[in-house]
Amino acid sequence: MYGVQGMMRDYAGYGMTADKAKELLAECMTGKHAELVHMAAQKAAPGIAEWIVASIMEGKSFDRMAVKWELGEAEMMPCCRNSFYAYRKFTLAILDDMLSGKEEGEHGQL
Repeated sequence: MYGVQGMMRDYAGYGMTADKAKELLAECMTGKHAELVHMAAQKAAPGIAEWIVASIMEGKSFDRMAVKWELGEAEMMPCCRNSFYAYRKFTLAILDDMLSGKEEGEHGQL
């Protein structure tokens, strides 16, 4: 089962490389894996899943989304920048597990 302990874990802690994460992000930006990205984001962080999906699928950075909050054009995300990127990293690890056919939670907790 996935959890929230150890949030600052790097990709290696999930058995991934930064290059693998970049490859996954590039695939997702083309529209590939859309349904799985939504599922992975819900598992990683249900409260901010919509922002994680926008970041992964559309390449939106935390800072770019923050501008919309400051202008009152979007709801403010209920976490800080570091937590957001930790959850995004965790989402990519879950997505990698899904694509590899690994059991949920094989990499342990976040």
